[in-house]
Amino acid sequence: MNWSEHLDEYCERGSAAFWAEPVNAVSNLAFVVAALALWRILRPYRRVPADVEPSRRVPADIGLLAPFMALIGIGSFAFHTLATRWSQALDVAPITLFVLFYLGCFLRRFYGLAWQRCVLGVAGFVVFTAVFDVLVGGLIPNRSGVYIPVLLLMTGLAVTLRGSREAGRAAQWRQFAAAAVVFAAALSARTVDEEICGAFPLGTHFLWHTLDGVLVFLVSRALVRRWRYLVDRDRLAASAP
Repeated sequence: MNWSEHLDEYCERGSAAFWAEPVNAVSNLAFVVAALALWRILRPYRRVPADVEPSRRVPADIGLLAPFMALIGIGSFAFHTLATRWSQALDVAPITLFVLFYLGCFLRRFYGLAWQRCVLGVAGFVVFTAVFDVLVGGLIPNRSGVYIPVLLLMTGLAVTLRGSREAGRAAQWRQFAAAAVVFAAALSARTVDEEICGAFPLGTHFLWHTLDGVLVFLVSRALVRRWRYLVDRDRLAASAP
């Protein structure tokens, strides 16, 4: 494989020039904005002295969400400017890692599973995604089939939370339902990009970036809220007579 090979995979790109996809490239700011917004939400908890209230300090998994979000934007920007196979790897790797990392954190924070079980859950999703892509992925335009399992996952999380008997979990189902709707719109934009080039040369891939920026913020904020809910619940339980 030639890692320096030039790739032309989106409507907007008309040449091998660095700035041949300006809208696709700049739209990755959505991920940076999302990361900054989450960082702002977490900022008060980063200032809590560790020796005063350690439970109120941002745990490692929650703290990694914003950097992951920023890396998605950086990797995608690299691909939509350089458009080579190696920059494509920089595009794909961060979003893949974010999805898998987030799923593990979700299982840990929402259902209290041991990290070993969280890893098994993530591994199961990886296997499901691989099988789905082999069997169905080729039928969906623009290599979007690999993302269908993520949409199914988002929908499943919303439905599962909606039916939960724990109020703290059930309260978050609307966040995940909204995220699933946003992702469905984003995936549609990604899928039709090359199909509408003749009528709309700019394409719709920039909407994939923009809406995915909204998506990662929604699901990350939900995870932060869950963490805060558990901390406050435990503090109340500890202070009860």
